[in-house]
Amino acid sequence: KSRAADPVPLVAAASMLPLVRRRLGLSPPRLLRAICSRAGSTRIGDTTVALRAAERIELVGSANRSLLPSGSDSEETLATLEWLAKKALLRQDAMLLGESVGTLRSLAFRFCEVTGREAEHVSISRDTTESDLKQRREIRGGSVVYSDLPVVQAAVNGRVLIIEGLEKAERNLLPILNNLLENREMQLDSGAFLVHPRRYDKLLAEGATEADLAARQLVRCHDD
Repeated sequence: KSRAADPVPLVAAASMLPLVRRRLGLSPPRLLRAICSRAGSTRIGDTTVALRAAERIELVGSANRSLLPSGSDSEETLATLEWLAKKALLRQDAMLLGESVGTLRSLAFRFCEVTGREAEHVSISRDTTESDLKQRREIRGGSVVYSDLPVVQAAVNGRVLIIEGLEKAERNLLPILNNLLENREMQLDSGAFLVHPRRYDKLLAEGATEADLAARQLVRCHDD
């Protein structure tokens, strides 16, 4: 009576997998991306970015993930997050394109969540004007004051600016946004002027004081 062969131990079978794949000419299995957070940093796939200590935790978008898959992040989501992390390390702006605006928004907020970055969000429509991006006039105590809107708040405080609906922006808005994104400059309705941090610091190095620059209504953009 024939005897059934003893099953190969699981450990032995697992250790033989690389040899079997090489014999069959198969490429090594691709390791899935993952998010790992350690003290002071977050690693997304093979990319590590510094973990921010948010001053206003309510601006770190952990509550904006409703359109992302439930549970752990999908491989596609992690690939996008890693790409955003690389852009952040290069100090470059990023643009996400896709059919679902809500999913793109959620991806941007998810990146802010895992890296501890505060975020400001602005939605652009055909009716959006310059004032909608810059400042809002308010009456306080009988005086007119200007309150900074999300675009300005992001530039001054170093927050991630999530612009939704950029393709809907009218022509007069594009130069304003482009000047802010590329040059970190913007003329505000209050008369103040946002200045690139390197230009602002250069003025200080040349002998100007912060009081002098404040009198000229020059406002330093954040390094980020």
